[in-house]
Amino acid sequence: MKWAFIDYENVGTLAKIDLSLYGRAFVFMGAKQPRLDFGETKYEYPINIQIIQIAISQNNNLDFHLAYYLGKTNVEAPAGVVFEVISNDNGFSPLLSHLKKNGRQCKQLKMGTASTEKVKLVQSLSSKAKEKRPKKIVSLKNHIASHLRIKGDEVKVQGYVNQLMADKYIHLEGDAVIYR
Repeated sequence: MKWAFIDYENVGTLAKIDLSLYGRAFVFMGAKQPRLDFGETKYEYPINIQIIQIAISQNNNLDFHLAYYLGKTNVEAPAGVVFEVISNDNGFSPLLSHLKKNGRQCKQLKMGTASTEKVKLVQSLSSKAKEKRPKKIVSLKNHIASHLRIKGDEVKVQGYVNQLMADKYIHLEGDAVIYR
């Protein structure tokens, strides 16, 4: 049996994850993520999914919560349960290595992303002078939605914001967008 720990803030969608493969799935959502995107996926049988919505938006807050649940469930789960962390964030490697050394089978799965779209987005932002780039998160989201033609899909837009942060292209200070 496998259990999934999904960094939804980082991967941005559940559309590419077959939740029916997991006995339990823990989905960690950021404070600014209003809903889950399952894409077109339909499940024939019920899935065991627990949603952990993080209340405060802060650097690495979701990652700390995911790490807490990994430790907590490591104690509770039967020995044969395999843990799979689904995230594009490289920061989980040392923790997973530690869990493996202590007898838990676990691994990290990285999700393929729409890299050509992300490249187009980064190019469009980089081509502007720094003072002309969106300065507020609302402006950045509007830019992403308009540039990638995904207006009205808040989950997808937030996924691109999360990718920009994960790639350390931007970081947020309150509602302000800081470019690196």
